[in-house]
Amino acid sequence: MSKLLVIGLDGGSFDILLPLVDQNQLPHIASLLREGSWGRLESTIPPFTAAAWSTIATGRNPGQHGILSFEKRDPYEYHSQLKGYVDGRQLTETLWEIISRAGKRVIVVNVPVTYPPRPVNGLMVTGMMTPSNAAHFTYPPELAAELTDYRIDVDFIRAGDEFRKYRLPSKREMLAEIQAVTTTRSQTCLRLISEQSWDFFMTVYTGTDRLCHFFWDDLTHLLLTNTPEQVDPQIRAGLLAYFKQLDADIGALTAAAGPDATVMLMSDHGFGPSPTKRFYVNLWLEQLGLLQPKQLQSKASLAYWRRRVGRNIWLKRLYRRLLSAEAQEQLSKSMQKEGVNSDIEWNDTRAYYVPIYFHVCGIEINTSGKHRAGIVATEAEYEMLRDHLLAAAIALHDPQTSRPIVQQAYRRESLYTGPYAEQFPDIILVLDPDYIGMRSLAGSQLVESHEPFRPGEHRADGIFGVKGPDIGVQGDLPDLRLTDLPATILYLMDLPVPVSFDGRILSEIIKPATWQTNPPQSQSAVESQSGAAGDSGYSAEEEVELEQRLRSLGYLE
Repeated sequence: MSKLLVIGLDGGSFDILLPLVDQNQLPHIASLLREGSWGRLESTIPPFTAAAWSTIATGRNPGQHGILSFEKRDPYEYHSQLKGYVDGRQLTETLWEIISRAGKRVIVVNVPVTYPPRPVNGLMVTGMMTPSNAAHFTYPPELAAELTDYRIDVDFIRAGDEFRKYRLPSKREMLAEIQAVTTTRSQTCLRLISEQSWDFFMTVYTGTDRLCHFFWDDLTHLLLTNTPEQVDPQIRAGLLAYFKQLDADIGALTAAAGPDATVMLMSDHGFGPSPTKRFYVNLWLEQLGLLQPKQLQSKASLAYWRRRVGRNIWLKRLYRRLLSAEAQEQLSKSMQKEGVNSDIEWNDTRAYYVPIYFHVCGIEINTSGKHRAGIVATEAEYEMLRDHLLAAAIALHDPQTSRPIVQQAYRRESLYTGPYAEQFPDIILVLDPDYIGMRSLAGSQLVESHEPFRPGEHRADGIFGVKGPDIGVQGDLPDLRLTDLPATILYLMDLPVPVSFDGRILSEIIKPATWQTNPPQSQSAVESQSGAAGDSGYSAEEEVELEQRLRSLGYLE
């Protein structure tokens, strides 16, 4: 079969791209969709960078690769003890390693969670979660010397103009920085794809994710052609210019790959507006009689005043009116120093909340043995609690609007299978995306209004499009899942698919003649597992930097 070029648009959304295609702004993406097969791509649960790209890299669900978020926390200590941040050392054998082992040459650029680089038959430049001062972020190491102007990601850690409630650059600065990082990525990829030999080339653009997070309101107004006055003209022009240049870059990479190459466009998740309501999950569990707050007596404790103020709606409104957003943030950080979940009486608590990602919430049963002060001792009680919580979650309705708060409720094993599944929360709740799960016990009611830090947040529906000599022409295909892409990629590389992969080959996109003459192959060899449960491989300084960067992008509480 032909060479394969995979272009990832982190956070790419058809809600943005298709209107621009209809406006004839993106001719190269339009050509790919018109001449190939495409559809919306269902992400992982959660629809989150770390979990989704790790699934793409390994072909396995989070229960097999062990990654749900950027942070690793200790369940025994009620997830209050940070064990480090995820990195590429935790992944099982990756797609590019499988392809390399088959003797094919690969080039992989900027895929998240690939630092530190592992040897491949070809070249690698690591992606998100690479420390800014990393000495070795390429394979082979000497490749780094050729990347003089290359930048892995934007860096919004700085003092400057106030943007929403955090100190970030102005929107114009942010847009210019995102564009600069995208430009250097395109230049690097175009040089590598043109000058190096390769069979498989994969690159990820993270600028689309950053734009959707911080410019979602501008983007949606931009696409409503009857209301262009709602967007700063310079921002409007800059956003249009970004997507038109990105489209041109995709066209240049496609042309450089050659007419016989297969080209795949995909994203790890989609986007939509940020939540506007808070759902206090631990407060709900308290009301169900499953969580017991500590009796806070010391008026010198920040937790005491936070709960006292937070549970009085009038005091909370006064607090928010009198204190600046920056002062509120500093108080929140001081609270965190007192300890996450420090205001829960564990010896009298049977279930508690574990954050996963904004509208995706975990509920952990306080089982004996697994947790330091676990009190749920029998399997019968454990299952009874899960049944009770699942039923109660589905019955939850917003007291103000009567709309359901929870869209889906799962037992852990319904979503995840593999050696790391037991490390994940016992119940997974997927909220209506207009709600964010909150850990705090300082809620005056179950649902309160929420002022988001950034206007855009992740959704489950990403993008998928592919064209090439063996690809049929079909539009808006249903039932496409992120887990299906790794198996499909190996098929397109004429390689067997490991039986441990969780997805299927997307046979519906393959021309019937190709499918008949090249039937799928499977491979039963067991790949080595790595230590997803182990400590982070980052230094203390690198962990501080990663925390600051992730917080500045809005990925940490």
